[in-house]
Amino acid sequence: MSEALQILNEVATTGSGALALVVERRGSAPRGVGAMLLLRPDGSCSGTVGGGSLEQQVVNALRQLQQDGHGVIRSFQLLPEQDGMPCGGSLTLLLVGLCPAAIPVFAAVTARLEAGRGCNLLVGLTDNGQACWSVDMPSVEALHCYSIPLQPVPGLLICGAGHIAQALAPMAITAGFKVTVLDDRAELIGSDRFQSPVETALVAGFKGCLNCQQITPATSLLIVTYGHQHDRIVLEQALATNAGYIGMVGSKRKREELFSQLRVVGVSDADLDRVHCPVGLAIGAETPAEIAVSILAEMITVRRSRQ
Repeated sequence: MSEALQILNEVATTGSGALALVVERRGSAPRGVGAMLLLRPDGSCSGTVGGGSLEQQVVNALRQLQQDGHGVIRSFQLLPEQDGMPCGGSLTLLLVGLCPAAIPVFAAVTARLEAGRGCNLLVGLTDNGQACWSVDMPSVEALHCYSIPLQPVPGLLICGAGHIAQALAPMAITAGFKVTVLDDRAELIGSDRFQSPVETALVAGFKGCLNCQQITPATSLLIVTYGHQHDRIVLEQALATNAGYIGMVGSKRKREELFSQLRVVGVSDADLDRVHCPVGLAIGAETPAEIAVSILAEMITVRRSRQ
């Protein structure tokens, strides 16, 4: 689960604590619009708005707001002489105490993101400093309103449950992906190789294996089966989806051989250009874990470039 979704879920459940939310960024700064930090009633924190002395100032301010329930807008210049941060940019943050009235809005936002749909979280302050939260439509009561675009939860569908999948799945979970692994080998899918919250699916074969999967532009689809024929079967299905990233393990020679076969049956070069093969960033990876790192880095690069 992503950092933002964890916080949104928690607020949707408890409606308590205090929240710091980046609403504007100018120049070079450590976090962008939408970055969050939640201060819980017990004093623990979740998320980050940039770390360092900036974050300490934010946490101190949230402690005060947690007591009175009001909100403020504060700007921070990230300069060495002011905040000990030589970024040179600035951040504007909404700092606000939370209350149960925020629960329905945060629950609606969480539901949309988990369903693969993005949305805008709108927040503003009234003239007495009370926060007004809404989804997509601004509140008429707010004097200053900010729109925070939130991206759907990124999904990772791994076709093939071998060594690379076993290394990649927990890494991707840590990076905020919702991960599903499918294979037709029961001894891999039905074993303890994949721990929750990784989801697994045992399929009868790779033909039609994507039919029951929810694939959106927020989905990364990785093909790491145990045979070229299986790879081709899955790839043909993948190209018929709107997956935001399609990767396939293989050499350049394998890619050209497989692509030539697909061109014969009418697959266009434009479609084939969607496929990352050889997969992963070129970091000289050799072991399954190193290859997994290179793949995860490439998926993040592609996803962030679209935002």
